[in-house]
Amino acid sequence: MYNSYSDEQLLLLLKDDNVEAFNAIYARYSRPIYLYILSKLDTTDQAQDVLQDVFTSVWEKRKVRHVEALKAYLYQSVRHKIIDQYRKDATYRKYLQQLIEHFDAHPNIIMDQYDMKAKAQEVLEAINQLPGRMKEIFMLSRFENLSIDQIATKLDLSPQTVKNQITKALKILRTHYSQSDMLTVIFFVILYRQGL
Repeated sequence: MYNSYSDEQLLLLLKDDNVEAFNAIYARYSRPIYLYILSKLDTTDQAQDVLQDVFTSVWEKRKVRHVEALKAYLYQSVRHKIIDQYRKDATYRKYLQQLIEHFDAHPNIIMDQYDMKAKAQEVLEAINQLPGRMKEIFMLSRFENLSIDQIATKLDLSPQTVKNQITKALKILRTHYSQSDMLTVIFFVILYRQGL
């Protein structure tokens, strides 16, 4: 029924909480947008995360955001999300590099340097394999030491969503690593950043 509607008509219906209008927008744009995202990012998981974030934002902000050209708005949102993803990946690489440099600069800080360095790299790799948004929330919580409310504000999410994502991340990581493994990674990154 809504397939023949213009973007402008769908947007008006969307503001009135019309789920079918949202589904029509999704059906119209999700595939080309997904292919565009996939051409810019490394993995299908990352592409799916970005796609989900964009369309979740469309629904959640349907009443407050004034959109004149839907297609242009969607692609602009996607570009911003892709840039955010690049930044997150760069942040991860920065932390990994900091960790490596810390171990190289302070070889006597622990007796079993090689094993600890390898373990820390292994845990950081596991963190990097978390789904995009979950990884971002976990890193902001554990490496940037942001509170749940600060993360929620920064990412425009509810505090409960942030709590759930941190809990899920910890559950995933704890199936493979002990609490002390994870604390070792966080400890050494913090030490390096403080110049100790």
